[in-house]
Amino acid sequence: MRRRIWIIALLVLPSLFLFLGCGGEPTKELAAAKDALEKAKAAEADKYASDLFTQAENSITEAENLIAQKKYGEAKKLLLDAKAVAESAASQAKVNKENTKTEVEDFFVAIDKAMKQLKETQDLAKQWKIPKSKRELSAEWSKWNENLEKARKEYDSGNYNSAKKLASGIHQEITQKDNELREMIMAKQK
Repeated sequence: MRRRIWIIALLVLPSLFLFLGCGGEPTKELAAAKDALEKAKAAEADKYASDLFTQAENSITEAENLIAQKKYGEAKKLLLDAKAVAESAASQAKVNKENTKTEVEDFFVAIDKAMKQLKETQDLAKQWKIPKSKRELSAEWSKWNENLEKARKEYDSGNYNSAKKLASGIHQEITQKDNELREMIMAKQK
């Protein structure tokens, strides 16, 4: 008889604990998910892992709506997932930020090379008597140098996404101008 009571107790108690554990409002899980999201924001996940950050943010909002509807079990699961995604976003942000920093540094090197190449192409265009109006780019040089200075300031202040956007644009414009001049020179050579 005692053995039967123990067996029933062992079968019923875990279910009872599970039921009681899921039955209440998931305040601890909500706090943990929000804390993980704050840490992700501090790691700049909103900039460097924005998809994951937004996913965690949306999950927390959805969980809060479920809590308001007293759907605590669903909310708890969503909050646990949101916490994991926010933690993943924080980790990913560190990697992505470092990668973006490296990309900007690579663009700075590429811009220097492209500027030297363009100066050589301009000299060659002069030799091939390309009209001065076509080969002189003083306004463009000023704009590129100004934007390059802005990109370096953004880089120095840790705004790598902004620096990358500026540097990429500068590199593209210089390369395009160099290609245009080279095409003019090739046309003269024929």
